[in-house]
Amino acid sequence: MQKRKLGKSGIEVSPVGFGCWAIGGPFWLDGLPDGWGEVDDDESIRAIELALELGINFFDTADAYGTGHSEEVIGRALKGRRHEAVIATKFGFTYDAATRNVYTKVDVSPDYIRSACEASLRRLATDYIDLYQIHAGGIPLEQLDSVIETLEQLKRQGWIRAYGWSTEDTERAEAFAKRSTGAAIQHPFNVLIGHSDMIDLCERHQLASIDNAPLAMGLLSGKFNRTSRLPSDDVRGSKHEWVLYFKDGEPKVEFLNALDAIRDILTSGRRSLVQGALAWIWGRSGSTIPIPGLKNVGQVEEAAKATSFGPLAPEQMKEIDGILRSLQVS
Repeated sequence: MQKRKLGKSGIEVSPVGFGCWAIGGPFWLDGLPDGWGEVDDDESIRAIELALELGINFFDTADAYGTGHSEEVIGRALKGRRHEAVIATKFGFTYDAATRNVYTKVDVSPDYIRSACEASLRRLATDYIDLYQIHAGGIPLEQLDSVIETLEQLKRQGWIRAYGWSTEDTERAEAFAKRSTGAAIQHPFNVLIGHSDMIDLCERHQLASIDNAPLAMGLLSGKFNRTSRLPSDDVRGSKHEWVLYFKDGEPKVEFLNALDAIRDILTSGRRSLVQGALAWIWGRSGSTIPIPGLKNVGQVEEAAKATSFGPLAPEQMKEIDGILRSLQVS
């Protein structure tokens, strides 16, 4: 598959990215675990190195992931290879790195954005960020112009190459598209929640659609069943109300049923479920760039191989849509 562009920025990335939330290790939000359990930094570094070798060059992180630890691991892994990678990170949530606590208090003032950008540059061991994203999806629209102007200043200074917003709110995304030279909107998107409004918006404004949770927080990997239970130190088992696909550490039955109904289509042509889930996203739009969370070399190999299969065929996309509509899932 050919590389995809980050909107009108001209920056080219692999059609699948490397989501770096999990490699940040344990941290807390609102007093609840917000990471994916303990991780092995050496394994994370091997995974990043292998991703580059297999053609995955887009790495998406945030200063909040592990309160900076994810960025530090990326910086170590890309030492001497920075020019081969496209790095996206995010800002806006405040945190205490000493205690690894992230706070719901958001700061998008010009001074904070600049200081957050400087801190990310240090941790990433680089002198520029390819895509700098607003992390807080619900900032008031009256603050947006100030944020955009600060990001434009960072572009002029060469600290960042492009910028975007991580938000599920189409009204905010529309305002961002009209008021800025932004390159991307990051939002949740997968076959189980295939809402088209944000995709249509990205296509209309020539923005990249960076798709987080493309595997429904792992549910689309196929490794969970009705008896599965995740530990409380995993974000999926930590009782966050916004975790959509799991409740109290258990996968939601309605999503497991939906997966069972479309499993054969997703695994057609000898694809794995993961590869089929990515193929569905590519089949939906040429603007999509899914960023599955990857933690080890095996996951990287599986994601990279998905590109050799390409997108699902239009008739397969239509069949899945019909099945999910009948189940009232999508």
